[in-house]
Amino acid sequence: MLWLLLPTLLLVYLLYRALRPRPRAWAGVWLWRKGKGQRFRPRLDLRLLLLLLAASLLVLALDDPPLGPSPLVLVVDASASMAAKEGAKTRLDLAKERLLPLLERAPEAVLVRAGETPEAHGPAPGVALKGRLLALEAGDPRADLEGAMALGRRLLEAPVVVATDGPPPEGAEGYIGVGSPRENLGLVAVERGFLALGNSASRPLTARVEAGGRVWQVGVPARGFARLEGLPPTFSARLLGEDALALDDGAAFGLKRLGADYPRLPALERLFALLGVGPGDEVRVRLGVPAGAPETPTLFLAPAAGPPTPVLLTALHPLLEGVALLGESLPPPPKPQGPWKPLAEGEGGVGLLYAAEKGLYLPPLAAIQDQPFFPLLVYNFLKPYREVRTGLLAPEETLLPTPRESFLPKAPGGGGRWLALFAALVLILEALLFQRR
Repeated sequence: MLWLLLPTLLLVYLLYRALRPRPRAWAGVWLWRKGKGQRFRPRLDLRLLLLLLAASLLVLALDDPPLGPSPLVLVVDASASMAAKEGAKTRLDLAKERLLPLLERAPEAVLVRAGETPEAHGPAPGVALKGRLLALEAGDPRADLEGAMALGRRLLEAPVVVATDGPPPEGAEGYIGVGSPRENLGLVAVERGFLALGNSASRPLTARVEAGGRVWQVGVPARGFARLEGLPPTFSARLLGEDALALDDGAAFGLKRLGADYPRLPALERLFALLGVGPGDEVRVRLGVPAGAPETPTLFLAPAAGPPTPVLLTALHPLLEGVALLGESLPPPPKPQGPWKPLAEGEGGVGLLYAAEKGLYLPPLAAIQDQPFFPLLVYNFLKPYREVRTGLLAPEETLLPTPRESFLPKAPGGGGRWLALFAALVLILEALLFQRR
């Protein structure tokens, strides 16, 4: 509303001059002679000054300026892509430069580092968090921006400003986008004898990879991925050359020996000896019905079951990879409690096998220990806990997200009511001093 200030003041001045008393001709020549030798100085028109002041205050009241700086929640993306080079600096350095003035002005603030697990500092005066901001480092495989925003709001009810190299998350009152398109190659996935690469550039690039004791050349399409197969079962790999991000240039795949806590039953001892699993507590085997989601990887074997039922339906699930169940007959175990979902169903939708996060629930051991699918099911269950992958980031980090246009939260008003009150007091003063007689 400030563009109204000049025309409003001009209008008040013109109206005031138009309403001034008209000059009258009179014959007091002696007055002219009296002041002939003196310098005439214009007097200060207090009434006009008060009217101009009141008009200025009313225009400022329409703009409703904030009474002062407001509290803020600052969320800083600490994922690996924020370590990408932008000239002599990184994307995180650019974010710090733009966030620092906001933080120093904030009377109260919360600073949240958005990595895989959000970390918060504050509430505290913004100046007190300056050192925390400057000490932030990027490198997490991914950033949980939504979780970081929720954590900041729980600690302080204030507008949230997110600094990231990706698009603004939904619900953010402010957004600072940092970064520019950069060419980057990275390792995005490893499996047994397999490697995948990503390319953030807008043109195809050729990656030189040292893996399995030799150097490979792999063409990677623009903003896409490519695979490299024929590697040893376990290997380490490294990209040769320099690009925008160094954190995704190395990765490795290996297998570790698992330890299991299980009942000393002959069938289980033979199975775990076959799979190379020794005693330990990384995986558990329990005889019983699950009463909820397991906290540690657990294989449940039902203590009893009903009569065998043909398998009519199986789910698409990694645990059933290579497992042929259609046509088999399995005894349905008691239904588990909690977030367990059937992997195989019989007639009437009765569950025969169940899975949950970190859990597998099977019929009694005596009913399945001689079936050919049993070792494969257990192998698929143990597979994620035997494999060791190092050096990997989320694929979107290697592709280096591109930011959008930044915006900041609108400063809350509150000063308009006081300016309007001050304008009314000025007008009352003008009326009292210059009321018409």
